[in-house]
Amino acid sequence: MFSRSAGYAVQALAYLATQSSGRLTGAREIAAATRIPMPFLWKILRNLSRKRLVRSFKGVRGGYELARSAELITIKQVLEAAHDRKALSDCVLGLGPCQERHPCVLHDAWVEQREHMDTLFEKTTLLELARSHQPAKRKKQA
Repeated sequence: MFSRSAGYAVQALAYLATQSSGRLTGAREIAAATRIPMPFLWKILRNLSRKRLVRSFKGVRGGYELARSAELITIKQVLEAAHDRKALSDCVLGLGPCQERHPCVLHDAWVEQREHMDTLFEKTTLLELARSHQPAKRKKQA
């Protein structure tokens, strides 16, 4: 439903949201942790930097960090930065814009689901994603 680029952008930013404040994370680390191909990741990070969702720092100790707190970045903002907001307005069957004038057979059901998803993406932050996808801490064995 969403582009691979949008999915990768969400994954990369969710990973950055798990990093401690002030820590710069290299692209290779992000790629390894998220399994995003490096050439694709560089392009995504460059775009996210232009959209001011991440900051990049060059040099030996360089890397990436979120441009603002993870609790202030919504999934909707990430999708908009990835130019993928169109996915929620297009026909679920891939027949172009989903419109009242020329509805497809799933139009009525899709409109309700689309509104629900739009609300979900507007309310869900990177902080929430990061918290829900952190690996469970292992219990110490005695």
